Amino acid sequence: MTDTETLAQQQAAGLRALADMIEAHPEIPATYLGGIHGIHVWHPQSAEEMAAIARAALKHGAKVEKDIGVSLYNLSISWGPFKAMALGNRGAVCERVVTGTETVTRKVPDPAAVVPMVEVTEEVETFEWRCAPLLAADAEAVSA
Repeated sequence: MTDTETLAQQQAAGLRALADMIEAHPEIPATYLGGIHGIHVWHPQSAEEMAAIARAALKHGAKVEKDIGVSLYNLSISWGPFKAMALGNRGAVCERVVTGTETVTRKVPDPAAVVPMVEVTEEVETFEWRCAPLLAADAEAVSA
């Protein structure tokens, strides 16, 4: 690789070399290549970056699926059995919107007691995550 190649060109060349190695060595079990979760390729920092990855993947014939968890917003991008992942922070991709409060009772330490546990009732926020569809033409929010 030369100094004039971009990082993207260098990374693409590395992936092509990996593909050549996989093709030349079928004796290496396919499960070694990222396991069931695929190989982690991207770590987008915003909804815009996540959407750009999804659009590019679709343009290149990939199947794109969302995997939204408690704190993560990930994309699984696959071409047949090969899977690459874009791993994002849900808070960077979605908006956390407080929808109200609810009364909950829980046990908390009592500093004046030998056995320091007392029940307290308090108001806590209720919330939902609103994630705009990455590939939608409009920015209408949907709950995820």
